[in-house]
Amino acid sequence: MDKMKAFLVDDEYLERTLLRYSVPWDELGIEIVGEAESGEEMMKKIESVIPDIIFTDICMPFMDGLQLSKMIKEQYSDVEVVIITGHRDFSYAKRAIHIGVSEYLLKPIDKQEVIDISQKIKNRILNKKSSIQSFGKPLPADKKYSELVTHAIKMIETSFSNSELSLKTIAENLYVNPSYLCRVFKHEMNENITDYILHLRISRSIEYLSSTNLKAYEIAEKVGINDSHYFSILFKKYVGKSIQEYKKMCSVSA
Repeated sequence: MDKMKAFLVDDEYLERTLLRYSVPWDELGIEIVGEAESGEEMMKKIESVIPDIIFTDICMPFMDGLQLSKMIKEQYSDVEVVIITGHRDFSYAKRAIHIGVSEYLLKPIDKQEVIDISQKIKNRILNKKSSIQSFGKPLPADKKYSELVTHAIKMIETSFSNSELSLKTIAENLYVNPSYLCRVFKHEMNENITDYILHLRISRSIEYLSSTNLKAYEIAEKVGINDSHYFSILFKKYVGKSIQEYKKMCSVSA
């Protein structure tokens, strides 16, 4: 199995060095793939590495750790963010929780605490990936899709949180007949476009359940399903577990 990728962000070189060398990352199955001394530098580097976990300080020049965490969660929602800071003010922790940060640790660094948290996050990521793989249908990397279907997929992936998204609205945006788009999409994807949207919404809801403390109705809204009861029924139907059962499974794995 490939190692998990972690990235360290702290404006203090000694703090990054301590974190890098005091923890047995290799034994944990985690590889440190990079470092940055500011949130701004991290955002410039993230595209080339896309880490699974980011460990970041709060007080840094140009862009602080909370600003960085917010940008990361908005653009890369499946990346786990761990705050490691000397700030004991609860207001910082409260903001971090609101942003969706996975863990909030205080300096000085406690080696065992970092090990425990890293193992917990790793288990959560593996559990999430396993659930998505058993449920979702990722696109084959070697298959070529028509320009129409490629644009439709991109629109779905960027707009799935919009409850108004449908075959009709996608066809209107692509200036094609809905029936034609439906036939082409089904032919190339072996799945109709409505089911594809639904599968994506459920897959993203799995990610939210695995990595955040959001309530079911909040997740439903984030994935474009306005009715939380209907969302619960769909989740049970496609995942095979109720939302509460899935949450319990995640907490046991953690």
